[in-house]
Amino acid sequence: MGSVLMTGDLHGNTDHAVRLVGIAVRQECERMFVLGDFGAWEHTPDGRRYFDVVNRVARKRRVHVYFLDGNHDKTSLIHELYDEKADDDGFLVCRSNIRYAPRGHRWVWGETRFAAFGGAYSVDKPWRLAKEAQVERNAARRRRFGSSRHPVTAGKLWFPEEQMPDEEFDAALAADPTPVDVLLAHDKPRDSTPDWNRKNLPECLPNQDRVQRAVNTLRPGLMLHGHLHYRYTDTIRCGADRWTRVEGLGADPEASHPRDYAPDQSWLVLRLPYRRTLADREQPALVS
Repeated sequence: MGSVLMTGDLHGNTDHAVRLVGIAVRQECERMFVLGDFGAWEHTPDGRRYFDVVNRVARKRRVHVYFLDGNHDKTSLIHELYDEKADDDGFLVCRSNIRYAPRGHRWVWGETRFAAFGGAYSVDKPWRLAKEAQVERNAARRRRFGSSRHPVTAGKLWFPEEQMPDEEFDAALAADPTPVDVLLAHDKPRDSTPDWNRKNLPECLPNQDRVQRAVNTLRPGLMLHGHLHYRYTDTIRCGADRWTRVEGLGADPEASHPRDYAPDQSWLVLRLPYRRTLADREQPALVS
């Protein structure tokens, strides 16, 4: 088990996803892990086609693509479709080469202990709900005239399961509070302080507090996330004598970014094994 290509949000961008699979091959990574907002929209034809294309390319290039859920992934549908299709490591098998890490999932790759916690708050929730309402009004008008081609559209742009409830989150942490080496999430921990952050509304903070509780409980040497669409590195405390290095990754080129964005800010290579061995702020240089 050599390396994993870690990536930020893909947002269903097929071209960007295919490009990243190619980067994984060039970087000699057999696995690619997407830190949320993968593009899990199989309630739409385009979403199903996206899964199929990414899977076909990944299978051809011999790369397995893993993802945790972001606020723009329809997590409820993932569970509805794939809960009965888990592999030996507990990932849900969505396609032959695409796998989903459920919230709170833990696993080991190359002697490196991982945990994943998806979900976040959508700062564009009001726009998404308004758009859903507008589309539904138009669909309802057509249904009144006898058209059956316009089903109910609620839950297609905004997903009520976008955040993990506190009780569910706390139960997942309590089920296994033993430390991990690497924590993966979609949202940032509350204590990290990126220079650019457009997702700092009061409504965003409860989920950031949840991620911070995961950092404080699991005490990872390394934590990676997406969501902000911004590449940054920070170091935060996770105990009296422990520190966690936080790596935030950028997103696909069509997302909102600061002006100095470059596509290579959306990925990094995690060399395995990554084991936390130091108690101070100096971290092993195993991420490139």
